[in-house]
Amino acid sequence: MRIRTAVLKDVESIAEVFLKAFEGSIKFFTPITSGIKRAFCALFTLLICTFKEGVMVAEEENKIVGYIVMADNVKRLWKEAFLSGFIFKFIINYFRGDYGVKIKDALRIVFNKLFFLRFEVNTASSAQLLSIGVLPECHGKGIGKALLEKGMEYIRKKGIKRVKLEVRPNNTSAVKLYERFGFKVKGRTRDLQGEWLIMVWEG
Repeated sequence: MRIRTAVLKDVESIAEVFLKAFEGSIKFFTPITSGIKRAFCALFTLLICTFKEGVMVAEEENKIVGYIVMADNVKRLWKEAFLSGFIFKFIINYFRGDYGVKIKDALRIVFNKLFFLRFEVNTASSAQLLSIGVLPECHGKGIGKALLEKGMEYIRKKGIKRVKLEVRPNNTSAVKLYERFGFKVKGRTRDLQGEWLIMVWEG
């Protein structure tokens, strides 16, 4: 296995990992279709363009089996989304039917993101482990741990002293992994699917 910085040609493979790793959460809002995959390809393109070396992939035999997105300042994502025109293009593509999401499902997704946005605008700017995922069939190989090691190495090299993340309380394996890396539970928040633990690392 090797871990490297993601590039734009990796977007489709990263989206596939995301869709498989978080299948249950995605299906809470909408069926998984080719249109949904296109929507997440657009999102991961934005993430790579915004955070560059902070987006990494794990490869086995030239196949991407996991990824991590370390945001040095997550509020920069919102700025990039507006200044790059991503938000407007995304909306236009939605109304053209490119993503195939019903309006009621789209409204639920937007409403859910408002919970996240409310939390972000009311907290100080900080680095964040924005997303990490591994193919389900590759669990138990230490891929998540290796990705997190590289992600934290990236954060330390940038001189960042505080990183936060959100994780479901029932995802005990992830919680234990984060605790081994020095993350501590500092609070809780909620969205439409339930509760999140807010965990923070302070170096």
